[in-house]
Amino acid sequence: MNVGFFIADSFHYLPTILPLIRTTGGSIITFKKKLSKYIGSGKKNFTVLYYKNYKYLIEDFNNLSIDTLIHPSFSINYFRKIDGLKHVQIFHGTSDKPFNYHKSLRNYDLITVPGPRMKEEIIEKELSVPDRIAVIGYPKIDSFLHSDFDRMAFGHKIGIDTSKKTVLFSPTWVDPNKYSSFPGYGIQILRSLRNYNVIVKPHVDILRQRPWEILKAYIIKGKNCFIFPRSIDILPFMAVSDLMITDISSVSHEYLPFDKPIVFISPKPKDKIPKEHRWIWRCGDVIENKCDILDVVKKNLDNPEMSKIERESALKQIFYDFDGKSAARFKAALTDLMDKKVE
Repeated sequence: MNVGFFIADSFHYLPTILPLIRTTGGSIITFKKKLSKYIGSGKKNFTVLYYKNYKYLIEDFNNLSIDTLIHPSFSINYFRKIDGLKHVQIFHGTSDKPFNYHKSLRNYDLITVPGPRMKEEIIEKELSVPDRIAVIGYPKIDSFLHSDFDRMAFGHKIGIDTSKKTVLFSPTWVDPNKYSSFPGYGIQILRSLRNYNVIVKPHVDILRQRPWEILKAYIIKGKNCFIFPRSIDILPFMAVSDLMITDISSVSHEYLPFDKPIVFISPKPKDKIPKEHRWIWRCGDVIENKCDILDVVKKNLDNPEMSKIERESALKQIFYDFDGKSAARFKAALTDLMDKKVE
């Protein structure tokens, strides 16, 4: 089995694929020369292959001897003409937005999902069949929870004041549905929460889409506000925070294993957002008015158990066990796929 992980030019897919490729070995295929900077030094059981663009990659692909290509996004159509190549979809998030339910799912030989809810929805939408979907857990978080991450050391490194509570603000990208709360609420959050540590970790695409919004945040931020528009891994910030503010984003799902309060911002009138896109909002208070930011945050920090039952219920539906074995289950699913190919 020779596995390739295709991330094109999206560095923020790395936290998703690294726990997997460290288990399976193989190659990361990218269009970005700076990728190695994000991977770090040290011994690796995988290689990084750089190509200028799709044209050069497709021309050379048969020379790579890759038999299974892993996709954290929906890139299968670029490779459909390559004979004998198996395609595996792993997703790079678990959001309730419709993005994850792309019609091209029908063409993947294997789809790995974090838990029962996504499997049921894919089947219900007739995008695949049960024996092509493997529930493996969520290796990105599973590996982090079983790592030697030092919460105190990281907090000290970024400058957190340990005498204050820490709020993480993580808005989604500015998508066509206008689901991002950053343009409408970002500045007011910084103004309202000056008595807290505030970590601003927006989706990495916001820096590219709306750099002026990031600049405004830097101008208005207080002493205990820390902004990380380029960071590709949100998990360390989740670990050091006491509460997260978000909108309609996979980070709301990813925060559940940390068992801390979540506050949601409705980026536009709630009745203009389909219920299935805001399913996760059952797990916390929803802010629809900027004047409510401080009061809602304070209430949740003072009462962190408030939506605990709802959070635990959602956690069980979205994710399989965090037992440190998600990546191993992924490798086993790949092995089963290759065994079927031999048969």
